[in-house]
Amino acid sequence: MPAYKLDLSWDGTNYCGWQFQPNALSIQEAVERALSKIFPNEQISLVGAGRTDAGVHAIQQIAAFHIQHERPPEIILRGLNSKLPKDIVC
Repeated sequence: MPAYKLDLSWDGTNYCGWQFQPNALSIQEAVERALSKIFPNEQISLVGAGRTDAGVHAIQQIAAFHIQHERPPEIILRGLNSKLPKDIVC
C-alpha cells in the first residue's frame, strides 16, 4: 500500500483542533472527508505528526495516509485542494 505525505496549513477559527471530536468539526475530519470524496472506495485513516487545540492556526502540519493503489501525487494534491474547505490547504 503506498503512503502519501501531506503538508497542510489552515486557519483554525472554525475547528476544534486537529483530532476528531464527537461534538465539533476537526481538521482531521475535514481532510479525511475530502480524501474520501477523491477515493470513495478506500478506507482513509489520516495520521498527523502533531495536534493543535481549538482555534489554533497551522503552517506546515505534516500528515500521512495510505491507499490501495498508487496515484500521481500532483493529481491527489489538485483533487484534495479542490475538495477541502477554503480555510485548509495542502
